[in-house]
Amino acid sequence: MYSTAHLAMGLIIGKISGDYPTAIISSTAIDIDHLIPYVKNKIIFNFKEIWKTANSSEDTSRSILHSFFALVILSSVIFLFNVHVGIVFTIGYLSHFLLDALDDSEFYPFFPIKKFNTKGFIGYRSKMELMITASFFLIWLIV
Repeated sequence: MYSTAHLAMGLIIGKISGDYPTAIISSTAIDIDHLIPYVKNKIIFNFKEIWKTANSSEDTSRSILHSFFALVILSSVIFLFNVHVGIVFTIGYLSHFLLDALDDSEFYPFFPIKKFNTKGFIGYRSKMELMITASFFLIWLIV
C-alpha cells in the first residue's frame, strides 16, 4: 500500500490508543527499508528513477523491516521499556504488514527467507487503494 494508507491507519491506531507518535511511526517508518535498493543501485539521488521504481508494483524493495523477525526483535525491545508503547508499536507494525499483504506487490513477511510471498488482490496505486485510504481517513475522523 502507498504511504498515505499507512499514515491513515497510524492515525486511527493513535486515536484509539491515545499514542499518536508511536502509532504513526510504527505504521509508516517501516518503509525506510525501501531506501536500501536505491542506495545499492546508486539511484538514491535520481528522483526520476526513484519515482518510477516506487510507483511500480514490481518494486521489490520491501526487505529487512518488512519481516516478522524485525517485528519480534523491535517489539520485544520496546516492551522491555514500556508495555503500553510496546503494544501500540506492535499493532502499528502489524497494520503495516496487513496493508502491504493486500496490494499486488511482492511481500516476503519472513525476509530474508523468500519461500513465502504474499500478493494481494488490490492493485498498487489503484482506484481501490485510493478508496481504501480515503475510507481510513474518514474512519479516523469519525472515531
